Amino acid sequence: MVNGDAGGGDQLALAVLAQHRMATTQQVHLMISPTVRIEQTRRRLVKLRTEGLIDRVTLPQAGRTRVWFVTHYGAEVASRWPELRDWRPPRLAADRTAARLRVGHALVVTETAHRVRAGRTTPRGCVPAAGLDP
Repeated sequence: MVNGDAGGGDQLALAVLAQHRMATTQQVHLMISPTVRIEQTRRRLVKLRTEGLIDRVTLPQAGRTRVWFVTHYGAEVASRWPELRDWRPPRLAADRTAARLRVGHALVVTETAHRVRAGRTTPRGCVPAAGLDP
């Protein structure tokens, strides 16, 4: 059987993680393929991790939620794509511990970006910055 995806979904998942820096499995799923079962997204993320393009940390206090982030190699690969021509890789976490320490803020930013794109309200606990009209 021929893989009809031909890597397009893998490329999309890597691009999402490159642009958002960090995202949970659920967040990646909602951004790349919300109409399929989440297990398909999980398998895709595991494959990208096996290839060294992304890595993950597990948050024990959040029900073992997995948070994914692009590796240096993944950022190098993604930065070559025409769609990300003007994208500059962020300073990446040097290791999993560094990534875990940055995860709180990164996930709120990812959730906010997703909600804005989807036309929904900001996440609970977020308030507009001083001087900005809602």
